[in-house]
Amino acid sequence: MKTKKNNIILLAVQLMLAAVFILAVPLINPSLHKQGFDVKVLYLMTLPWTVPTTVVYFVNFYLIVPFLFERKKYLLFFIANLLLIFICNISILGIQYPSQDMYVHAGLNMFVAIVLIMNIIIVGLAIGIRYIMRANHIEMQLQEVKQKNAEAELAWLRNQLNPHFLFNALNNISSLTQIDADAAQDSIAQLSDLLRYAMYETRNERVSLGKDVEFMENYIAMMKLRCSDKTTVTTSFDIENPNTEIAPMLFISLVENAFKHGVSNNHDSFVDVKLTQCDGTITFICRNSDFRKTDKDRSGKGVGIENTKRRLSILYNKKHSWQQLCNDGVYETEITINTK
Repeated sequence: MKTKKNNIILLAVQLMLAAVFILAVPLINPSLHKQGFDVKVLYLMTLPWTVPTTVVYFVNFYLIVPFLFERKKYLLFFIANLLLIFICNISILGIQYPSQDMYVHAGLNMFVAIVLIMNIIIVGLAIGIRYIMRANHIEMQLQEVKQKNAEAELAWLRNQLNPHFLFNALNNISSLTQIDADAAQDSIAQLSDLLRYAMYETRNERVSLGKDVEFMENYIAMMKLRCSDKTTVTTSFDIENPNTEIAPMLFISLVENAFKHGVSNNHDSFVDVKLTQCDGTITFICRNSDFRKTDKDRSGKGVGIENTKRRLSILYNKKHSWQQLCNDGVYETEITINTK
């Protein structure tokens, strides 16, 4: 329906411009006015070549160019235009010279040459406009394909996020059962609330920043249950507008990663999570001590981090930055997002 509407609008614009061309040409030729011709005579003099020229344009635009030129049938295109121009301008090409005066002959020959050149220009104009339209159409199709691919990839990434989150949460509870059974039961109750958010709220492409921060706070509270006294967990969330919409669970993989690689039961360790919102810019900083697991560790293979990077790249493209540092046993990740 949209394409049909656009075609109707295009035809209407072309007809309007053609009418302006036919009606305006006699009125903008100052030399004819100086010779004392009235408007009626001017139209009688110009219509025999303005109308055929317009016909040449429309026949080329809607028939000859799309069916011959664009299909690379150049010889047929050339022959078709020769016949079209000849038929449309036969009244001009068959002018009978009323005088044997060489100047009259020269003037008429010049006029015929100008008309033919104008027809050739009109054919070129039809080709050019069709080419621009075709290029724009192809570009729009490519953009639609890219958009659909991006949406499909985001859907896949979101579907991957929930089982990854569940895997890490269950792994945490499994470890907790060996330390504190009561705490493990509390974690299961907390996990139920977290899963409700992860499974239902994240179906939307955007969630409020306030809800996502609340989800992170609950997740961190659950993860703290398995931490010993040697681990310090600190958080800071400074939000100007909790209703700001962002992609759901965008930072949770970094928090998961911090607890997975930053907590040790035998050494002093820490996890520090900060999120600030200022003038439309969200800054998320996650710092933790570095106790990275070996490849044999069953707690994951870094899928969540790569998932987060890809989602940021698709959703925020040039509106975000990602920095990772590891110095003196401290691993730090900083993400900034411009939500304006």
